[in-house]
Amino acid sequence: MKRFLRGAVLLALLASSAIAQDKKPDDVLQKKDGGIIVGRIVKLDNDWVEILAAGDKEPRRISIKEVNPYSVYKIRLERIDRNSGEARLALAEYCMTNGLYYAAAKEFEEAARLDKSLEDKAKKRREEAHNEDARAKFEEAKRLAAERKYDGANQTCQLLVEKYSDTPYFDEAKKLISKIAEDISKENEAKKKQLEEKKDEKEKKAAAVKEDKEKDLVSKTAELIDEGGKLWLEGLEGEIKNITRAQTAWKGAELALLSAHRNVEYLLKSNDLETIKRAKDFERQIDTVLVKVYFRLGRMWAVELSYPNALEWLNKAMKIPHDEQMDRQINEILVTITQLKMRERAAGKGY
Repeated sequence: MKRFLRGAVLLALLASSAIAQDKKPDDVLQKKDGGIIVGRIVKLDNDWVEILAAGDKEPRRISIKEVNPYSVYKIRLERIDRNSGEARLALAEYCMTNGLYYAAAKEFEEAARLDKSLEDKAKKRREEAHNEDARAKFEEAKRLAAERKYDGANQTCQLLVEKYSDTPYFDEAKKLISKIAEDISKENEAKKKQLEEKKDEKEKKAAAVKEDKEKDLVSKTAELIDEGGKLWLEGLEGEIKNITRAQTAWKGAELALLSAHRNVEYLLKSNDLETIKRAKDFERQIDTVLVKVYFRLGRMWAVELSYPNALEWLNKAMKIPHDEQMDRQINEILVTITQLKMRERAAGKGY
C-alpha cells in the first residue's frame, strides 16, 4: 500500500513538471499605435491575427496592418519551421516588404545556409537587404542631422562606418560626419557671437543706466551743495539771536554737505572725464563750506565755554582740506582754549 502511494506521488510530480515545461510564455502583440496585447495567438495569416488576450473569453481579430511589422516578424519566426530554407526565405521577403532590412538580411543568410538550392538567390537578396539597411540608416542619420540631433546622427554614421563598409553608404556616412562637425562648429561660433552681442548689449544698457544715474547724481549733488550754502548763511543769521537756531542750521548744512560728498565719491569712479572733472569741482565747493560750518560750530561752543564740544567741531574742521587763512583761524581758537584750560587747572592747584 505504501509502495503504491509513493508511486502515485511520484507520477503526480512528474506530470506537474511536464505540464510546467509544456507551458509556453504568453505572446506579445505590439500595435503601431503603441498599444500592447498579451495573450495567446490563436490564428495568423497574411491579413489577420487572432489573439486571446488575458482575461478575454473570445479571441480578438486584428488586421495585420495595425500591428508593428517587427512584432509580426517575431510571431511568424516562432511559428515557422526554422530549419526550412523556403520558410526563412519567405519570412525574409516579408521583412523586405515592411522595411525590416536588418532582419531580412539575417533571414536570407539562414535560407542560404539551410537550402543550397536557394543559396545564390538568397545571397543576392541578402546583399540587397544589407544595402537597403545601410540606406535606411543613412537616411535616418540625415534626418537627425537636419533636426540638429547631432549625437544621434553621429552614432548612426559611426555604425555605418563600422558595420557597412561594403556598401556605398560607407563613404556617404564619413562625409556626413565631417559635415556635422562643420555644422556644430558653425553653430558654436554663432552662439558665441550671439552671447558676445548680448553681452555688449547688456554692457551698453548698464552703461546707459550708469550714465543716467551719474547725471541724476550731478543734479542732486549741486542741489545739496546749494542747500548746504543756504543753511550756512542761515546759521550765521541765527547765531546773533539764538544759538539753538544756529546749531540746527549748521548741522543741517553738515548733513546736506556730507550727502553731497558721498555722491562725489561715486562720481569720481566714473569713466567719463567730464563727470570726474565736475565731481572734483563739487568736492572743492563742499570742503570750502563744510570747514566753515565746523569752524563756526567750534567757535560758538568755545564762546559758550563748552570746550569739549568746541574741540570736537574744531578737530573736524582741521581734517577738512582748507586754506591758510582758515587754518590760522582754527588754530587761534585752539590755542586760546588750551591757554584757558591751563589757567583753570593752575588756579585749581593754587598757582
